[in-house]
Amino acid sequence: MDRIDAMRLFVRVAEAGNFSKAAAALGVGQPTVSRRIQDLEAQLDVTLFQRTTRALSLTEAGERFYRRAVDLIADYESAEAEARGLQHEPVGLLRISCSNSFARRIIVPAIPPFLEKYPRIRFDVISDDALTDLVEEAIDLAFRFGHLSDSRLMTRKLADSPRTLWAAPEYLARKGTPQTPADLEHHDAVLFRKGLYSDWTLTRGNEKITVRVDGPFAASGGDNLVQAGLAGLGILMAPNWLVSGCVSDGQLVRILPDWEMESLPVNCVWTAGRLRGKTKLFADHITEALKDAMSHC
Repeated sequence: MDRIDAMRLFVRVAEAGNFSKAAAALGVGQPTVSRRIQDLEAQLDVTLFQRTTRALSLTEAGERFYRRAVDLIADYESAEAEARGLQHEPVGLLRISCSNSFARRIIVPAIPPFLEKYPRIRFDVISDDALTDLVEEAIDLAFRFGHLSDSRLMTRKLADSPRTLWAAPEYLARKGTPQTPADLEHHDAVLFRKGLYSDWTLTRGNEKITVRVDGPFAASGGDNLVQAGLAGLGILMAPNWLVSGCVSDGQLVRILPDWEMESLPVNCVWTAGRLRGKTKLFADHITEALKDAMSHC
């Protein structure tokens, strides 16, 4: 096994956190992976991993080697592409992870214009409202929301999406239109099922008010909440990118337009190294797609 392949194997083991996961992802046996890592340690004359019966972790030397290896692999692949004359034509598979609603509203509509520019890219989109393991699924780029706490992931914020209040005209005709945040306590709301937004904190300039809301419907996915709002089940609190397709034709109407909740950061995350190549191109492309979607609200 040459040095680049050895570094690739080492990086995969470091990101997986154990030999078995790395072996499964690579389609080889666990003893083979373990032996190759031992060979690499012998070649470098350094211990890269601390091994216990329960865990596998990088040593200090392993941490340093990991950081350099990730960039060296990326530089090698870039040089290889340049030598083949492909430096201006990204190719290959791009595996994306995101929520169902983000895939439907942002990712999938953005792919056709991207492929017009880069026709040799192929996409594999894994959409799931649960967080996908980036290592196990060999994800190149994932899109996640909010303030992220996993320090193992590399992160780039693409946008801050305002979260505002929306309702169907049919609901407002039946229940009336709230004039102040306090009025929301007398209205139905459609809620994220974990109860994260049963207390809505709204701001207007320096003013801030928290109201307790309730309603007949809760769901775990953004698309389900939008559909409930469209059906007149209650007032919807949503990031602007989620409802942009329902605003221009009047299916949803913004209420309390001077008030909004804290913006929701939209991030792209990846496992290691610098964002480059086709992953960077697609992250930049999605940044523009988000700006366009939010401009319609």
